[in-house]
Amino acid sequence: MRGVWRAWVVAAVLPLAVGCLADPQRVQSVDLLMQLTDARDKFALQPQQSCDVVGNVQTKLYGEPGLSNVQPAWTNLRDAADALQAVCGQSRLLAQPFNDSLATQQARQRWKQGIQREVSIACDHLCDAAAALGRSAPC
Repeated sequence: MRGVWRAWVVAAVLPLAVGCLADPQRVQSVDLLMQLTDARDKFALQPQQSCDVVGNVQTKLYGEPGLSNVQPAWTNLRDAADALQAVCGQSRLLAQPFNDSLATQQARQRWKQGIQREVSIACDHLCDAAAALGRSAPC
């Protein structure tokens, strides 16, 4: 009788306990949100490290099973990572040696404007992802 009682208690409590566990894809999505937000905040001080973080997040977004099911957070995280990857590319272009021609000056100005635009776009997507994950706006 004692074994039956224990089995009944385990059978009754186990589904309740499992139902309270955090969804692993959602937890990982929150972690990726935090990583992208941190990278966005540190671009000016640590551009290469920030670009590495963004690349790693993109790899996880496309490579981890089940993450794309966390909608609409996944779509917003993907779009934020894409915008930040554009910042990486434009920052690398600005870091290259250049001659002082009018065309080069104009290109550099467009890249600087592009960086500002992409950072703003990334912020919009990060805010949308945060809202979808029940977090406060990161920027």
